[in-house]
Amino acid sequence: MIKIKIVESLEKYNNETNQYVKDVLSGKIKIDKKRAERTLVVTPEMFAKLFSPQRMRLILSIKKNNLENIYQLAKKLDGHYESVYSDIALLEGFGIIKIRKKENKKIPYIDEAIKIPALAG
Repeated sequence: MIKIKIVESLEKYNNETNQYVKDVLSGKIKIDKKRAERTLVVTPEMFAKLFSPQRMRLILSIKKNNLENIYQLAKKLDGHYESVYSDIALLEGFGIIKIRKKENKKIPYIDEAIKIPALAG
């Protein structure tokens, strides 16, 4: 599962995380298994750009019909191949979408749930 955490400041989050890692390595505290889960940390601005309405439609379409190649997906979404390919490459870079190659086709798929925890906390 990919967990998405939205933070006000990446710098502040990184400072807190660095201190946590130092405390774990020094033996002061034990590893928090929840905290050790795979987490994508973004600011509200990054979240809005990464999960634009167009990219959300793309993600939902891939999740529902994970056997289509990129060309078929672009056609289904009434989009240009280049922009759909670019969006897939970006989402793949964040680990949200994966690409399976079959013959000379690239087939996007999602094999993990995406969880956005409550904003409180």
